Order: sequence, then C-alpha cells, then structure tokens
Amino acid sequence: MDPPYYILFSTQPANSSSLGHPTIQYHYADDSPLALLPQHTDEHVLLLEYDQTSPMPTVTSTSRTLAVTGIKVEEAPGAAVAEDRHNDRMYIIEATTVLAEDKTQLSGERPSAHAVIAQFKQRKVILV
Repeated sequence: MDPPYYILFSTQPANSSSLGHPTIQYHYADDSPLALLPQHTDEHVLLLEYDQTSPMPTVTSTSRTLAVTGIKVEEAPGAAVAEDRHNDRMYIIEATTVLAEDKTQLSGERPSAHAVIAQFKQRKVILV
C-alpha cells in the first residue's frame, strides 16, 4: 500500500485543534544533505523518513526550539472523493515548542542539526 498522500502538522500546546500545512521538499540519496539545514533562524526542518518495510515512518526535528512528539495516520476528510485518486489517509506530525528553560536541560541530550543530517545521510547510504 502507498503511504498517505497528505502530510499535516499540529503543535502543542495549542489553543485549538487546527492543523498546519508544511512546505514539503523531497530529498533523494544523491542530494546534498546541506539542503536540509534551516535557511534562517526561525525555520524548522522536520525529516520524515519513509521506509516501505516499516509500519510507520520516523520523524526528526533539526530545530532546538521544536521537538517532534509523535506521528499518526488518520482519514483525510474529502480525499476519497478527490478527482485524482490517492491514498485517502494522512500523516499528522505532532510537535511541541521547546521553551527556553527546557533548552538548557536538552542541550546535552539532543543532537545538533548537523548530527541529525549526518545520521540521515548515513541511513540513506545504507538503504541504497
């Protein structure tokens, strides 16, 4: 079965149940991993790694101010009646903002953006 066609995200704590639409950039094995680095300080980069042999993809944040808390698959309302037939389910990436006081606690535990991208690149080499 194909993976869900739609990807949305939610951030917690949220005052409502609204979902956001991320900007999606596909990255392939022969692409430079430097393209995955944030272009400015307020940009958050999330890496969603889809593996056909795994029931769920993995999601990692390269940002020190946004942490991924989970990913789930749900029905995409209205997708089944769309003109172009796609998998009518969607990924919802759940994330939370890391507060300034939490950053000091996480500083030794969370890898840097460069380390996350290096790990991502290494996994791609293994899969190819």
